[in-house]
Amino acid sequence: MEINVGLVGHGRWGKRHLETLIQLKKEGHVNHISVCDLDSDQLVDLSEHVDASFTEFENMLGAKVVNCIAIVTPPSTHLELVSKSIERTIPVFVEKPLSDHLELEHEFLNSLNPDDTLVTGFLLRHHEGVRVMKEQLVDGVIGTLCELHYRRRTKRDRPQGAEAMKTLAIHGFDLSLFFGFKEMANGAPEVFEHLPGQMLLDTRGAEQKRLVIDVSWNAESELRELTLIGQNGNLRLTFGPIPEMHLDRPGLLQKVELSNTHPPLYSEWMFFLEGVKAKTPTIYPTTQDLLALNQWFQGLNQY
Repeated sequence: MEINVGLVGHGRWGKRHLETLIQLKKEGHVNHISVCDLDSDQLVDLSEHVDASFTEFENMLGAKVVNCIAIVTPPSTHLELVSKSIERTIPVFVEKPLSDHLELEHEFLNSLNPDDTLVTGFLLRHHEGVRVMKEQLVDGVIGTLCELHYRRRTKRDRPQGAEAMKTLAIHGFDLSLFFGFKEMANGAPEVFEHLPGQMLLDTRGAEQKRLVIDVSWNAESELRELTLIGQNGNLRLTFGPIPEMHLDRPGLLQKVELSNTHPPLYSEWMFFLEGVKAKTPTIYPTTQDLLALNQWFQGLNQY
């Protein structure tokens, strides 16, 4: 089966997606690349590996040149573009958040059926370090998980209209679900400070389990860190250009080797494309996780 990808959105992050797609095309995983952006200036001087370009999404669909779509546009447009793709049974990879309108997102998620393919871009689920942490947790290396701390600070200016909770912090919320801390969505937070440029959440669940998410734009220094605290030790991952992981147990501090063979965006694309090629319907994260995240955000809106 040929893989013909339509990339919708060629802004800052869309360009990163296109770089990955070009690599995948060179490796033989992708046959044809189309790029769509409302701004024709974003379509100037595209790589020779791009086969077609469009300024209208409907025109790209009408040309019938794509059999899977990636949506890397502003969040306010995601739901409409995803819906149009799924209506045509086209597999979709959409960047997070799925929508900036929580009520419409909830309605949409409840309308999904098992034959649909929707991969939402929670990049860190595909990070090698996060995967290794999950394996170590399952193997009981640090015992029962007691606390999860996610910290992300960036020196970059806050993009116009962006909110720290729905952009930077959303990865922390999703990792909480990924590592089985679903109960954290149900209680009132002990601390919840939410401004457009920063967010701090500190909440506890049953048996004093704890979740801390601390993120901000315009920080003095870069910080990308995920820490799992278990009954018998801790795992700490610093993720960035060269990720590192350390295991800290009583009397033992050691580095956990990571191959760092591929960046997480590459792995995320491979996950999506393997499902497309196999014609295997895939909703990932699961509808249940996406609904839990939606309800969590709706609940926090009251504070």
